[in-house]
Amino acid sequence: MHLRGLPTVRKVLPLRSLFWLQSGWRLFTGHPVEWLLTALLAFSLLALSTLLVPIPLLGPVFPPLLLALLLGGMLHAAMRQQAGEAPRVEDMFAGIRRHPGKLALAGLFYAVPLVLIHLLTYLAISGSLLVSLFGMAVGGGLQQLLERMLTHLADFGILLLALLFLWGLMMQALLLAPALIMRHDLSTFDAMRLALTAGLRNLPAIVILGLLLYVLLILALAPLGLGFLVYIPLVAGTVHAATEDLFVVPALPALENP
Repeated sequence: MHLRGLPTVRKVLPLRSLFWLQSGWRLFTGHPVEWLLTALLAFSLLALSTLLVPIPLLGPVFPPLLLALLLGGMLHAAMRQQAGEAPRVEDMFAGIRRHPGKLALAGLFYAVPLVLIHLLTYLAISGSLLVSLFGMAVGGGLQQLLERMLTHLADFGILLLALLFLWGLMMQALLLAPALIMRHDLSTFDAMRLALTAGLRNLPAIVILGLLLYVLLILALAPLGLGFLVYIPLVAGTVHAATEDLFVVPALPALENP
């Protein structure tokens, strides 16, 4: 039951994303040892989950499900640190203890377009599309064959771009929705809807943040992947700051004097 109602989405300036990133860095440097140990455990678990990715259809689902659950715990640790307490490694499992179903469902929302992208890529690589094109072109001339090939490949490219855009929105929602679930105990549907609304309403800031995080991800890969031990808590702290900035909780109505 939400006594204060659902949070509302605030519109921010595009460069506000720099403040979120700075806040994430300050959160990490406040308790670096605890966050490094947390990141090491999270990285190990996520790396193990990627071994299941080759399983057809179901394999790509496991990493985002686990990511949503672990992210919920790390955001809980960020909230505790902001309240003046020291984060603990076991806080990473707070999401699994408190909201496993809601967080797993949020990860599943993200996994759906990812599975579709995997499926389309597999069909394209396997040549199924080209086989169907040649089958359709039986009896037609070379020009008709080329026209149909170009048309179908263009349609495939547009569909793939649309799915990539959808995947990007879902990725953004996957980062923000667990924070809303952990902080306000929202349903998965409400959390995803608000996260998507915030992303669309603040698209410039979200795009800038995504580009910055992508560049930092490349840098994190450089020193034998050890940069991930800093990158993971940095992302958690950044998402925590963005959630506080983008969502406003309605104040409780004043009580009338008898």
